[in-house]
Amino acid sequence: VGKTCTDQRQEFILLSDTLGISVLVISINHPGEAGSAESTVLGPYYWEGAPEMPLGSNLAEGVKGEPAFYSGRILDTNGQPIANAVLDVWSGDGEGNYDMQMPGDVGMKARGKIRTDKEGRYWFRSIRPTFYPVPTDGPVGAMLRKSGRHPFRPGHIHMIVSAPGYEPVTTHLFVADSEYLDTDAVFGMKESLVAKFNRHPAGKAPTGESVPT
Repeated sequence: VGKTCTDQRQEFILLSDTLGISVLVISINHPGEAGSAESTVLGPYYWEGAPEMPLGSNLAEGVKGEPAFYSGRILDTNGQPIANAVLDVWSGDGEGNYDMQMPGDVGMKARGKIRTDKEGRYWFRSIRPTFYPVPTDGPVGAMLRKSGRHPFRPGHIHMIVSAPGYEPVTTHLFVADSEYLDTDAVFGMKESLVAKFNRHPAGKAPTGESVPT
């Protein structure tokens, strides 16, 4: 496992994830208060230093995939908005490939940091994530094959939400109709994190921005 690790590939994290150890540690150490968003695995593809971008930005400019508009509010457990909270967001492309897996040095793709406004609102564009396999060309892949398990994760987008004075939350949004929701290879799916993605014609987003076809 150690020999497979590189600066951009963390096979130890992948092994921990696929054995269910990561989500077990999270459940013990970060159970969350009532009303708080549930946390889940960080995954092996987090890359520190994603650029901060204005509200409404397209985080997946030039990335393959079906365009998607994301919006919501960050609230505390009392229902009060948290202004200037940071959402550190990342995902694969529409074919399930992260920038780290793309041929050549493509830099950061489908990543960015967004800050909430004074009412705790956020909105940005990216792509609708699809299911994908975890890397299977190393010892983790061998373990999965020997165990008779598939390597797939359901479609999801990652985010770490943080703000001064609050405990940060590492979480996902899962696509409601994605394959492998109930058999996530890293045991990270939680029912509270499943979101329905609604299809809309081109026009105006809820924020008034133009949305491309």
